[in-house]
Amino acid sequence: MAAQFAQRSGYTPEMTCIKRLLSAVCVLLGLSGSVSAVEPGVPPPLVQLGPGDQIKIDVFGNPDLATTTNVADDGSIRMPLAGTVAVGGQSLGESARRIEKALKDGQFLVDPQVTVSLLQSMSQRVVVFGEVKNPGSYPIKSNSTVFDVIAQAGGISERGSEIVYIQRTNESGAQQQISVDMRQLGVVPAAGSSAIQTLRSGDTLIVPKGTFFIGGQVVRPGEYRIEGDMLLYEAIARAGGVTPMGSTSRVDIHRRGPDGQVIEVKNKKNLRIQPGDVIDVKERLF
Repeated sequence: MAAQFAQRSGYTPEMTCIKRLLSAVCVLLGLSGSVSAVEPGVPPPLVQLGPGDQIKIDVFGNPDLATTTNVADDGSIRMPLAGTVAVGGQSLGESARRIEKALKDGQFLVDPQVTVSLLQSMSQRVVVFGEVKNPGSYPIKSNSTVFDVIAQAGGISERGSEIVYIQRTNESGAQQQISVDMRQLGVVPAAGSSAIQTLRSGDTLIVPKGTFFIGGQVVRPGEYRIEGDMLLYEAIARAGGVTPMGSTSRVDIHRRGPDGQVIEVKNKKNLRIQPGDVIDVKERLF
């Protein structure tokens, strides 16, 4: 049967040599699996297939075996000739090797060279929480960015910070936090903007609260969003300025320190407002 299939598909020993040479070149260049499905600089093992993922399978020299399929709930796929192959939890390259083994073990091909491409991901997800309109878990593609996912979550709320954070487990298993400045954006992300940083499956995107409170002798006391690198005098102006009884020289500012304790800020000259600051504008002495 294998011989008949090889004869029908035009498979020759010379093609075997060519395929092996191309395979060696691909390994040297790090092209196992599908290059287009992996973010540049991210090792392929970070892209793991799961239920619902849509993949495209190509077998070099055998276009009749090319197929597009979805990963089933049990992590398996159906491959022409080879039948059921388990790919759940495997990278694109590992999945390709499993399909190659199934084709070879079934004596359908002597030396198959398989490429697996991720067309649509449903299992690769990130969690977004904090000050977005629709917190939750969202599917990502191999090139989904911070900008893309925040847009999926409905955008940053009126109380959200312009500085957001990615929490990620790196390749060594250590936790890291990456800050992203959304102020670098216009209508769309500019080239080189940190907001176009690509997300990985398992990332957590946090949009913290970005507001301050102001009370006392101001025209409109209340909670306001910090706009840009807002300074103290700009925060007072945002609240309508001081009342006739108020004094811009008598202002108390309380802020939560790194240890979680609330402290009073002493140096108020050119003070930059931080999220959570509480500003109290006091009365004039005379």
